[in-house]
Amino acid sequence: MSVMEYEVGRQPGPPTRPRVEVDPITLRVLGGAFHAIAKEMAGVLFRMSYSSIIRESEDLGAGIFDAEGRELCESDSTPMHIGSLPWYIRGFLHRLGDDVAEGDVIVHNHPFLGASHSPDVAVAVPIFHEGELLGWAAVTAHVLDVGGSFPGINADAFDVYAEAKLYNGLRWYRRGELNVDVDRMIFDNVRTETMNRGDMNAMLAACQLGRERFLRLVQRYGVETVMSAAYDWMDYSERRLRAEIEKIPDGEYGPIVGWLDDDARNRGVRLRVETKVVVSGDEITIDLTGSNPEVPTGFNVPFEGSLLVGAYYAVRTILLDEATFPDHVPQNDGVFRPVQVVAPKGTIFNPSFPRACFSRFTQVQRVVDNTILALADALPDRVTAGNSAGIHFCAYSGFDESAGEYWLYLEVNEGSYGGRHGKDAMDSVDNLMANTRNNPIEELDMRFPVRCDQYELRPEPAAPGKWRGGIGIIRRNRFLVDGVYSCEGDRQTDPPLGIFGGWDGLVASCRKNPDTPRAEELHAKVTGIPFAAGEFVEFREPNAAGYGDPLERDPALVREDVLDDFTTVELARDAYGVVFADERTLAVDEEATARLREELRERPRFTSLTAYYEERGLPPSSAPASAAGNAELGLV
Repeated sequence: MSVMEYEVGRQPGPPTRPRVEVDPITLRVLGGAFHAIAKEMAGVLFRMSYSSIIRESEDLGAGIFDAEGRELCESDSTPMHIGSLPWYIRGFLHRLGDDVAEGDVIVHNHPFLGASHSPDVAVAVPIFHEGELLGWAAVTAHVLDVGGSFPGINADAFDVYAEAKLYNGLRWYRRGELNVDVDRMIFDNVRTETMNRGDMNAMLAACQLGRERFLRLVQRYGVETVMSAAYDWMDYSERRLRAEIEKIPDGEYGPIVGWLDDDARNRGVRLRVETKVVVSGDEITIDLTGSNPEVPTGFNVPFEGSLLVGAYYAVRTILLDEATFPDHVPQNDGVFRPVQVVAPKGTIFNPSFPRACFSRFTQVQRVVDNTILALADALPDRVTAGNSAGIHFCAYSGFDESAGEYWLYLEVNEGSYGGRHGKDAMDSVDNLMANTRNNPIEELDMRFPVRCDQYELRPEPAAPGKWRGGIGIIRRNRFLVDGVYSCEGDRQTDPPLGIFGGWDGLVASCRKNPDTPRAEELHAKVTGIPFAAGEFVEFREPNAAGYGDPLERDPALVREDVLDDFTTVELARDAYGVVFADERTLAVDEEATARLREELRERPRFTSLTAYYEERGLPPSSAPASAAGNAELGLV
């Protein structure tokens, strides 16, 4: 069946399998067992994997699913990967139909048939019991290379065929036997055969473990009890989320409009992201009508595998936060059911086949960020101010003649969260839909001809607020050999938005060889930029936004911020209205502070760090950065 015949976004109907009543204790035991299986699958995957993007960053997802792809359980890993796996399964079943047998191993990455994007390859193993297909043990992870135009990242791809080799429901193993021709096709067409093969073997091992663990439950409790418990947990999660949605007053919230830098080719042409949230009873809709038309590069978003997952995550994280919600609500298919998404066909969030959609992540991050901002007035104690909501996801690569294949290093650079009700923001953390771990510098030093010269909190101050915004990172990576650099990033033009009087944050930046005669500003999205040995790239990730009026911040906390270099003496005065009697000891002059705060309330004030700096004739990223190592590299 062709891609054009596929009905995008079609959910399966209610499960038709007969159900039995499961007592509460058994239900809870099986619920815990489901979650344990998914966690163990993920553990196998990141411990066995070869590439650092999986092994260290944990850019993966794992879980058990029923025969139609309904999610029973998921691992505690990158949110993007989990909600996409049901769509992977429905996507490859579009091709395979009922032609699935014991011992088959399915490989799939087609972004117009459920995949989150083509580098996120899924491996799925059917779970049969007495001849009946009960479901699937499946994992997905970001593999290093999928054979596109350039190593690792292809933001400026002509179409979906140019961005990657497509695996549409391929049987890697058929009835337990390796399909040698498919195996050769998969691994002969990538630049990093050794790493990809190691990673995909780890994915297979995780699936086989998941199948074994699930069948043990079936053997112990009986298939009727296990499957009934799985569907009962789905219904429970659905009820709990619907109950939380019902507490929000019906109505339309937003729209919130943000702007993406460009499409990786047409520089200076920003792309509109318009997000409206509609609450009606116990259902919530995220409506992206008004967002940008699709673009002729890889900067489009797969509707099922990426956009829907972002919407599910946004609603779940606001309403069922595990850290604050009083009860355990498992993540499963029930959490998806009350959430609807509208994205007109032909826009960047629902592109037409065969548009490329390799670099889809920052767009989804902005949808999540906009959704949070749209619900700020309705849920002020559950939201954050504007988050960095964008990453520089980078590929460093070169050809290793001694190995006969490419070396390839993928890295996610951390941003920060916005301020939140009652707490300052989290600094230097991959946020929202990404949620990956940073890759240790030691890993980089041991395995790749790249060195990190600088890696620390960005020197510019945090966005002021009653609760300050988070601080992103500054990082410099240096090539030790000639190589190629590619990146999919954003947020170099549109800062995170402050709420309730908090200031907007700072945009990101990316530069080649800064502070040297060869300095060059880089766009956030680039493909195949050559770097000579000794040259380096510098990132500054966004400082997120502040929450609440800075004049309401406790002066003692402002003093601590100055001591910690999170703000300056000047900003303490101009943004927070805090006066120090002695700038050496930073003793607060309480009377002068009270007077200044009254004066500031009566006159127009800044609400943006960028505007504050620009009035003083300084660029937002004006703080000096370390130039360590430039002399020895011949760059100064």
